This record gives sequence, structure tokens and C-alpha cells, in this order.
Amino acid sequence: MKAYEIQDFAQTGKLRLVDRPLLPPPGPGQALVRIRATGLNARDLSIMRGLQFGQTVAPTRIPLSDNAGDVIAVGDGVTHVKPGDRVTMTHYWRWLDGNWDVSMRAEDFAQTLDGFLVEQAIVPAAPLIRLPDSISYEEAATLQSAGLTAWNAVVESGGVKAGQTVVTTGTGGVSVFCMQWAKMLGARVIVTSSSDDKIARMKALGADDGINYRTTPLWAKAVMDLTGGRGAEIVVNNVGMSEVDQCLESCVSGGRVMYVGANAVAPDRKDPVPKPLTRLPLLIIRDLTLKGVIVGSRAMFVNLLTQMAAHKVKPVIDRIYDFGQVNDAIAYMAGGDKIGKVIIRVQ
Repeated sequence: MKAYEIQDFAQTGKLRLVDRPLLPPPGPGQALVRIRATGLNARDLSIMRGLQFGQTVAPTRIPLSDNAGDVIAVGDGVTHVKPGDRVTMTHYWRWLDGNWDVSMRAEDFAQTLDGFLVEQAIVPAAPLIRLPDSISYEEAATLQSAGLTAWNAVVESGGVKAGQTVVTTGTGGVSVFCMQWAKMLGARVIVTSSSDDKIARMKALGADDGINYRTTPLWAKAVMDLTGGRGAEIVVNNVGMSEVDQCLESCVSGGRVMYVGANAVAPDRKDPVPKPLTRLPLLIIRDLTLKGVIVGSRAMFVNLLTQMAAHKVKPVIDRIYDFGQVNDAIAYMAGGDKIGKVIIRVQ
């Protein structure tokens, strides 16, 4: 079967297409899945470049954690999915429900385990979820990282309600999903971007207001102006440490900053040396919460898929590439011009 490996990606910027042996039948508690689609995330680029939280990745690692496919066979003891089912799963597969524990990072598809840029994969069956009929493979392959992280930030941990205001920084995959989930709940959404064109595109997709952070560097003041001096209930920081002060400045009393992005998404937003957080006392003065968000559990993913189908929410897919065009897809993703997700149709 065909698969892509990381190999010397850090030097060449390209993955290597290889032949791998066909997989054996699945063992107890496992399933054999034909991968139909996968997708690219900023996380994937960091893993392939060897920059993901300082963890090294084997050169033979198969990348990409987003996934959707068909069950081919199941091992003993597997009853909740069967051959022919259309399925997806989370990439931290041990997080089935309840609270996150950092030990769950030990088994992470695309980082410590092979990912899904491959024709077939044997996976633990426990995290597999059957896809609603209304969600295609390509749509499902947008969700495991960006979609679920945004769901956790806005819905599960954020608790956004109708009539509240949500600010999301940047226009990457997580930001687009934050906007979609917040609008689904009846909230007002303000987006930030370095591009007036991207702001216009986000407004066309449903955002209520946009702020260009290059022409308005103190964008927190613009948030206050847009909200009549009140601020936002939720600010999703997809950018990194450089924007924490302004995220805090943007909050209403009792508001929450959901910290998602560990790294800057644009070169001009990356600090060579971490700067001090001068506005951290706002956590006390305004009774704010600063919370880290790390994707979500299987139970959260089930909720996401159920509500996505019920509300007929369609992910924003920028481009779909074929399996033989993987390196073209990566180059396009890295270029930063996209809005929404870049998907690879495997077979």
C-alpha cells in the first residue's frame, strides 16, 4: 500500500511517497480502516518540521492526524462499529471522555503513532465514531484538530450563549470553525486578520465584524469600540503569547481567553524573546479566566458531529488535493493564503 513518510521534510519541505506492506488482520479491540480523506493543520507542519513542543518524530512516521474512512474489518471484542461503517476518530485516542490528562499525549496519531496519509490503517476501535450520512469524508477530515479544538474553546469550555460576543484571532482553520460554532449558537463574532481581503471573506462566511491588526495594531481598543466599551465574553487566542495582553484587554468582566495557539501564525507576530505580560493584573481586576485548550475528547466529538448534522453546518474547505498532490497541498497550506481547510482525498 502507498503511504507518505516525513523523512527529510525539515530540509526539503517535501514528504516522501513509499510502498509499505499490506496490513495484517486487526487484533482484539482494533479495526482496519480504509482512509478516504485527511487534512492539513498548522500542527502537522510543526510536527513535520520537528517543532511540535520539542518532541522528535521518527523520519519514517506517517503524518497527518485528520481522518475519515471506512471500516474494512474489526478484531475480537469490537461491537460498536462494523465493516462498511463510515468512521472518524480523534488523534489523542485515549481521551474518550472526562478531563484531559497530559499522559494521553503518549499515544498521538501523526506524532507518536503513524498518522493517516496512507491508504489503510489499523487503529484502536474505542475512539471510532460513525459519521452521520450528511457529512462527507472530505468534510469529516476537517474536524479532528481545528474543528474539535474550536468546539472545545467555544462550546464545551467556552460555554458561549446567544447574544454574547466572540473574538477570534487570525483566519486559520480554528478561527473559521470558532466563527461557525459561535454563529450556530447565536453569538456575535469579531475576527482579526492582517488582510482586509481575508476579513471580507470571513464576513461573507458569517463574521459580523473584522479588525485588521496591521493597520490597527492596538486591536483590543477596536473590540471595545465595536462593543460599546463592554468587551467580548470569549476571546480565542490562535496566535500565541504575543497577543495575550490584547486578548485580556478585549474581555468583558468575567470573560474568558481561550489559549489555543502555541506559536505565532504570521512572521510579524512572532517575538524573538517572550515579552512580559503587562496586562496580567486584568485577570484579577476584571475577574477573567485564561484557559489552555487542547483539542477535545471523543465525547465532545460526538456532540460536535450531532450538532453539525442537526444545524446543517458545512466546514469551509479551501481546496481539495488528490493523493499524488500531497506536496503541492503542503506548499499551498504553508503559503498562508487559504481560508478554511486544505484536504487530501486519499482514495
